[in-house]
Amino acid sequence: MGAVRRSVPANPRTFARPLGALAAVAIGAAGCDPQILVGADPTLEEAGAQTTVTVTIDAGAGPDASFEAGPSLDGSVDAAAVADGALAALLVPWSTGFESGGFGDWDAGQGLGYCYVEGSAMYTIVTSPVHSGQYAAAFSINTAGGSPATPSQARCVRQGILPPAAYYGAWYYVPAAATGVVNWNLLHFTGGDGPDASDIHGLWDVSLTSLSSTSLASEAYDFLDTTTLDGGMAIPIGQWFHLEVFLQPAADGGGAFTLMQNGQVVAGVSGVETADAPWGQWYVGNFASSLSPTTSTVYVDDVTIGTTP
Repeated sequence: MGAVRRSVPANPRTFARPLGALAAVAIGAAGCDPQILVGADPTLEEAGAQTTVTVTIDAGAGPDASFEAGPSLDGSVDAAAVADGALAALLVPWSTGFESGGFGDWDAGQGLGYCYVEGSAMYTIVTSPVHSGQYAAAFSINTAGGSPATPSQARCVRQGILPPAAYYGAWYYVPAAATGVVNWNLLHFTGGDGPDASDIHGLWDVSLTSLSSTSLASEAYDFLDTTTLDGGMAIPIGQWFHLEVFLQPAADGGGAFTLMQNGQVVAGVSGVETADAPWGQWYVGNFASSLSPTTSTVYVDDVTIGTTP
């Protein structure tokens, strides 16, 4: 598929569980125009080029929410665990364009998702820029003082028993490039035995890497094989673009993973182990250990999980 499968000497990625269901956070966004925020009660204080947004966020169900029973889609999950509600299947198809003016679609009372922040970060609803409809989501982080062990992140999650194969997509808008990039992650997959298990670990990343001081490219990272799939395709800055992953989970070497950008294949592999557990999570948002400038806001709209591209 034209991708370079490059081995790396050590795993540069980290995975952090959410800190809780309620967080009060603040972030400064240098040089950004104030956006109209919906679904929260923010206080905007503008001083020159600095805009400070302070908002209390209800991060939804959280990792300890109760889970409804759901069918095992591939037969690999203990039927008793599913029957007693310990595990639920990831719903397919599913989508959100944030048109409710909030983040309720990520859970919808089903225990299948939540949103959270860690470090100096926030998420909220905006009316501009949007890809379609009236609203989109803004995910803002500040990596000042951060490290690989203490990243800044604002993300939303869908979780459940992974389907045998699915397409996971989201429209992103990145207003400005950055340098000094360490693990600037946009999409993330984890796996494990369930939401309360101690074995939850990374499976796949879709992240941004610097091509130059004004250019960024998308790439994928395979946690199980500690390998980077580097396609070298630049993303458009200041424009909406579509990231989509095809994931066929398999623990026996029969899986497939493909990253597409605006419908064009960036990188992919097949005939490999792509997931070593039946249950998983899909993260959408903004995560980084280091950026220059340290503040970053990315916008997300029209998020989908489906059986077709």
